[in-house]
Amino acid sequence: MDQVVGIGGFAVSSNASDIIKTFALSTCVGLVYYSMRKRVMGMSHIQLPNSRAMRSDDKLSRFADTAPEHLMKEMMQKFGVSKSELLISLYGGVDSQGSNDCFKIGEKNLFTVKSTLKSLGLVYSEVDTGGNDSRTLVAYVSSGVVEVIKRPMLIRGEQKARPQFGKR
Repeated sequence: MDQVVGIGGFAVSSNASDIIKTFALSTCVGLVYYSMRKRVMGMSHIQLPNSRAMRSDDKLSRFADTAPEHLMKEMMQKFGVSKSELLISLYGGVDSQGSNDCFKIGEKNLFTVKSTLKSLGLVYSEVDTGGNDSRTLVAYVSSGVVEVIKRPMLIRGEQKARPQFGKR
């Protein structure tokens, strides 16, 4: 069964037939945990760097400073996964588009996720971050494989040539 992780959401699964997906990561960060021993996968679609302005209806998976611990606890509580068996990968966090971007959300998200993982004693191994490509993730619970589908992002005011189909 496909599980779609929306912006600020998360999913965990031990069902070998499940495929966990998230779409169009740009400044957001996709955090994926996998336990080979228990064949359990978790994914968060992290939207913002910190939870300081968190509202009561916000999810812990929405923020780079809370999502890593939240996802780990979900996997530990639901499936008995231990911290030491987690394989961790990061995706997204595109570079800010243009020199006028004063927010730099992608960079802040990546920095905060990495700092939070380090403070939890977690080490990430696979990284496909930065650049100017939007990323869609398709992750297979049965194997732990994460397919990354990249699409170039347009910088405001920039037009790229589009492919012409049917012309020779």
